[in-house]
Amino acid sequence: MEPFFWKQTYETGLKQIDRDHRTILELANTLYNAIHNDAGRAAVLQSCQKIVDYTEEHFAREEKYMEACGYSRIEEHKLEHARLKDEARRLLLRLELDSSGSATGIYHVLREMFIEHIPECDQPFGIFYLSQGKEQP
Repeated sequence: MEPFFWKQTYETGLKQIDRDHRTILELANTLYNAIHNDAGRAAVLQSCQKIVDYTEEHFAREEKYMEACGYSRIEEHKLEHARLKDEARRLLLRLELDSSGSATGIYHVLREMFIEHIPECDQPFGIFYLSQGKEQP
């Protein structure tokens, strides 16, 4: 595991979505620090809960943007969000039940989000949204 660093390649062009992604990245680094500084199970669990909750808020916000501009790949994108949410929730439940390795699993879900989901799903959506001439909320 290593900390996350914001890269310009993560930008979608949508101000709120990019702010959300930066916040998720900061929360991921809080989890990283809790794990590596041996902050204890409660701190790790709290970090994981914040990540999962905020990511779900972010996905809902992103899907509203998609609906607002008639994005043709919205259903596919929602399925990807559902898959990521389910995996993170499953790992969070395992962590709550005292399963070791679940916090690291959540961290790896976040890594997948930044390495795969943002470039492959969110950036094409950002390009589409901006091409529609819609004002950003």
